[in-house]
Parts: sequence; C-alpha cells; structure tokens
Amino acid sequence: MSMWTKTTRLALATLCFLAVGAWAQRTKPTTIQSCNQTDCHDQFEMKEYLHGPIALGECTGCHKPDNPAEHTFKFAREGNDLCVNCHLEQTGGKHVHKPLTEGKCTQCHDPHSSDTKGLLVKETVAETCAQCHNVTDHEFLHGPAAVGECSICHNAHSSDEKKLLTMKPTDLCLACHEVTKNEIAKFEFVHEPAKGECAACHDPHGAKNRQMLKSDAPEMCITCHADVHKVATESKVKHDAVMTAGGCLQCHTPHASTVQHNLRKAPMDLCVDCHSKPVGGADNPVPSFTDQIKGKKFPHGPVQDKDCSGCHQTHGSDHFRLLTAEYPAVFYADFAEQNYALCFTCHQKTLVWTEKTEDLTNFRNGERNLHYLHVNKETRGRTCRACHETHASNQPKHIRESVPYGMWNLPLNFKKAETGGSCSPGCHIAKVYDRDKPVDYTAPRVKAATGAAQTQ
Repeated sequence: MSMWTKTTRLALATLCFLAVGAWAQRTKPTTIQSCNQTDCHDQFEMKEYLHGPIALGECTGCHKPDNPAEHTFKFAREGNDLCVNCHLEQTGGKHVHKPLTEGKCTQCHDPHSSDTKGLLVKETVAETCAQCHNVTDHEFLHGPAAVGECSICHNAHSSDEKKLLTMKPTDLCLACHEVTKNEIAKFEFVHEPAKGECAACHDPHGAKNRQMLKSDAPEMCITCHADVHKVATESKVKHDAVMTAGGCLQCHTPHASTVQHNLRKAPMDLCVDCHSKPVGGADNPVPSFTDQIKGKKFPHGPVQDKDCSGCHQTHGSDHFRLLTAEYPAVFYADFAEQNYALCFTCHQKTLVWTEKTEDLTNFRNGERNLHYLHVNKETRGRTCRACHETHASNQPKHIRESVPYGMWNLPLNFKKAETGGSCSPGCHIAKVYDRDKPVDYTAPRVKAATGAAQTQ
C-alpha cells in the first residue's frame, strides 16, 4: 500500500472533526424525546449512571409499543433473554447466580439508571447482596464481609467455581493470606484441609469464634479426628491439656509445620512448655521433667533421643502417667510379666526371669541375678523405680541417689566397684555384691548382744 500524502491525511482529519462536531450537536432520538417528557420518564436521566439504551436514547431496545393509543408496551424479549441478549458474557460461567437464571435481574439492578455504579438498586454492593444474603450477623467478621466488599471473593453473575467464587477456593484465600500461603509452600507437613478446604474449618463470612472458626478447638478438631477424641475422653488416665479450650492448638499448628503431625515445635520442646514445672493436682502432682534431667550425666534412652512418645501417649492412656504400656504405679508390686510391659518393650524379659546367669547382667553376686532377687517376688517385689531413675541420673544405668517413699526420700547410697558394688539404702543394711568373688550371705553375719547368731 502506498503512503498517504500529507494532503490526504489532512483531508481525512478534517472530515473526522466535522463528523464529531455534527454528532455533538445532534438532537436526542425521537424515542427518548417522547419518553422523557416532564411528568413522564424524565427522572431516568437525572441519575449519575445510565443504562446503555437510555444513554443512547434507544428505549425501544427493551420496550416495544403494544397499544400506542393506550400508551402500553411489552418487553422486546421474554424472561432473562431481555438482559442476556446484550449481556451474554455474564452467563458464561458453569454456575450462574439464581436471580439471573430466573430472569430477576432487577432484584439487583435498576434497568434505567442509578446513582450507584453497576446500576445497583442500593447504595452499595453490600446492601444489594444483603437483600438475600445476611452474612454480617456474627461476632467476628471476615475482612471483606466487614467492609462490604462481596465482589472481592464472589462474581455477581456467574463463575466456573461454586458459590460464584472469583477463583478456586484455596487460591482465593491464599491471595490475601500470604503468611499461610508461604507456610504451605515451604513446610513439609501440611494439614489436609489447608490443601484445598479452608471452609472445612473457617466460615468465609463470619463466626462467633476468632479466626472465623466454625467452632473452637477441640470441638472443631474432633469433627475429623474422632479417633483422638475417643482416646482423650474414654482413657482411664486423661491428658488435661488435650480437652481444655483451644487445647489442640497448644501443640498443633492448623495449617503447616516443619514437624511431623503438624506440631508447633519438636515433640520434647512442646512437652517441656508445660512440664518445666510440677503439674496436676496437689495430691499427686507430676514432678518437673526439666528438674529431673537438669545437669544429669546419664539420660534414659528415649530422653536422649528426645522421644517422649517412646514411653508416653499424647492424648490419653489406660496406664499410669499416660504410659504406652503397663508399669506399676507403686513402690512394691507383686511380680507378673504383664505388669512390666512398658520396660519389656526395650529391655529383655529374661532380666527378671533368670535366677542365675553369667552374662545377662552385671548386677549379680557371682551367678545370682540380683534383678531377679529384687523384682521376682510373689508379694512386695521392688519395681524398677526403686533403684533406677526414670528420666536421667548422674550414675551409670540410671541408678538413683534416692527414691520417694511416702513422705521420706529414701537414700540408696550405691557405690560401684570394679567387679561389683554396694548399697546401703534405707530399706536394708549395707550389702556388697561381687561377680568374681561372690559374697556368702548364708553364713552367720553378726553376733547379737544375747550371743545368738543372725543370718541373712
């Protein structure tokens, strides 16, 4: 195509200018001149926003004369076709707003003019929506609902998403909640609802609970975690922290975590948050865990591994101190293998079943197994805690310095030797054991004042 000459371009510009001037000076079309006479429909032009046909003076785009003599008209199309014929894009989504499908566009829009953008029948979007949708009658409101910005989350006419959402539900929530978005993207462990079902826990408009939760923890959590609820409520020994208000969220994060099971911290760190001091009732308090391990040289294996769940159940248990298996709660216990199920998950059962051994344990007098001697008794057998600390000790094998015995802190006075040791506890006189040269306790031990011999 050849280049236009300067003269040609100037001529075209002049024609355009003249055409615009003529358009600007033209009178309104006959139809609107007729309709907007004073005391007829002149009020339509008094509003700030005009419907397209009104602005163009094309009343007959929507209204067709029926009986001019009686000044009656009928709509140019039936039902919602009247609006959709022009506004076809508003019905393009999979899900269409009910008033639109029923041809009730005028529930929300004035068909002629309005002082509100979008030709809304009310002054705001929120007021228009509130004619059908009451979402503000809550103690705590979602930000958009509180300020009447319904269209931040919802399309007014149609959408490919349910509830006329402007995008996929989770994408919509994360478009504003960037902290949660970053957690979900970066953290290894993500709570299942946070992957795509925010509304499983939160009401998107408002609720009586903070964070728009449908209910507070633990009520919220047990709707999915019925197994945990069963343990927490039906166990003989209950973990007080679990069923208190907000209890679950003391240990778990609701969205995502770097720790398995969506824990807020490493497991032991969580436990220490409460168990850095005595807890429980005054009649039977649980001692401070941190006091028991502070400065100790020899931690129990699970403690060293920071694995409280090695011995304790989190949500509830049928065993003393929330233990995972049976263990005597008292100083003395009649011996039965099942009574020590907890200890036998790691330690050999033969330790208390074998009366004589040369290698099963170093705690022996010659071949005589002193574990068997202390524990394997039909009545008043000493439980493991009589000699061993549960969590940590300054002596090898977690030997205690003393053990609570009612109101008395009973001392053990244990001393280790190269081939044995000795103890002088409050429960019997000093005794020595030696693996290589066993002490004979069958011979008379001492002469009493009367001269009678006393034997072991």
